[in-house]
Amino acid sequence: MAWISVILKAVAGVFGVWYATVWLVCGIGYFQLRRKFSHNERPFPPPPAESVVKSFSGVSILRPLKGIDTEFEACIASAFEQTYSTFEILLCVDEASDPAIPVVRKIMSRYPHIPSRLFIGAEKYGVNPKVNNLIRAYDEAQYDTLWVLDSNVWITPGAMARAVAAFEANPRIQLVHHLPICVAVPPQNWGARLDELFMSSAHAKFYTAINTVAVASCVMGKSNLFRRSQLNKVDASGIRGFAKFIAEDQMIGDGLWKRGGRHAMNGDRVVQPVSSSSLKEYFFRRTRWLRVRKYIVTAATLVEPMTECFLCGVMGAIAFHVFFAASFGKFLVVHVFTWALLDCWIFNCIHSSPNIDLADADQAQAATTIASSLSYSQTPAFARPNAATAAHRGLPNWLLTWFLREALALPIWITAMLGTRIEWRNRLFYIKPDTTAVEIQSSVDARRKTLGW
Repeated sequence: MAWISVILKAVAGVFGVWYATVWLVCGIGYFQLRRKFSHNERPFPPPPAESVVKSFSGVSILRPLKGIDTEFEACIASAFEQTYSTFEILLCVDEASDPAIPVVRKIMSRYPHIPSRLFIGAEKYGVNPKVNNLIRAYDEAQYDTLWVLDSNVWITPGAMARAVAAFEANPRIQLVHHLPICVAVPPQNWGARLDELFMSSAHAKFYTAINTVAVASCVMGKSNLFRRSQLNKVDASGIRGFAKFIAEDQMIGDGLWKRGGRHAMNGDRVVQPVSSSSLKEYFFRRTRWLRVRKYIVTAATLVEPMTECFLCGVMGAIAFHVFFAASFGKFLVVHVFTWALLDCWIFNCIHSSPNIDLADADQAQAATTIASSLSYSQTPAFARPNAATAAHRGLPNWLLTWFLREALALPIWITAMLGTRIEWRNRLFYIKPDTTAVEIQSSVDARRKTLGW
């Protein structure tokens, strides 16, 4: 019947427009990642000279701590080795029994020339343990510019100076953040490999594209710089006002954005080494992210499956079959092959020339010799070019991991949409439709015991 043909063409037309839009967004992401991260590595910066940045007196680095993460010592030390001229480091831990404390004290003693303080004991203003942990440091920070840097990431030595320069380049910039990536380190298994691949393919291209188009706030909280004075205008209680949210990073970014502030993401990245993460842990970690996001950016979360390779390819194949009589199967095969090829290319762009301030042992020693009051470490293996294990295992293993990641995308999304509870650091939370969270049980293990699991 004629009306069926009309409906079919209308649906195919919508699918075709969507398919072209997704590829446009992917193209922006690929181009920007190639432009920002495919350079040769930078030479290691010399010891800091007088700052060329005039409008910033200094930066306070706030690092929330909870236990000892993978490659913990190298990640924490990277903050102490920033080449910016004036900064302090404020390290925050919830409990005096936390195993991170002796390691952090040892690192602090290694860099006596860097002003640093360790805060033990969190305030309790909401359900978000990270925000509660940071409140005292937020209040006592010496400088207005704050850099919230997670404890499980490594950052290159020149990143702070370039981030501050991004602030100065445009007075509308109120938040600077960095591309987060993962590198699987031994002992690594499927969860770590999937994290590594996801963060350097699907996540990287869409995260970069959205921040390039800049139609809305899109921030991941691994590494964020902002001014305390501007955040206090968003909420008079400062960072305390965000303790009721689990996704405080997105809410802070969104609050600054709605007041007219814009974000900048420069050519630096933060590297999270990951290991000993199972396939099940990866599945539920991605589920947790989506459950938190579905009330914050509802529209984007609802259409996310249609931005993934397989479902997007089916939509494109239907459109091309209806309008151009293209073979559905052949179109889908070409689509999947092209998508995988481009993901592999950008993965290798990010990891083969990671655009870091590279220091080998001789360079680090030379920098220390020039200024005896300073010390620098050799760039850790996981942050160096070609450190990604997916690249080391070869193309067949990369493709296997890629197909598994893509195949899990829809089941993860469905699982996330069907629930409102998340587990985070052995605590159980209920995510409310107003984007706030309520803690249900402080110990997941206790809950399981009560339920007889």
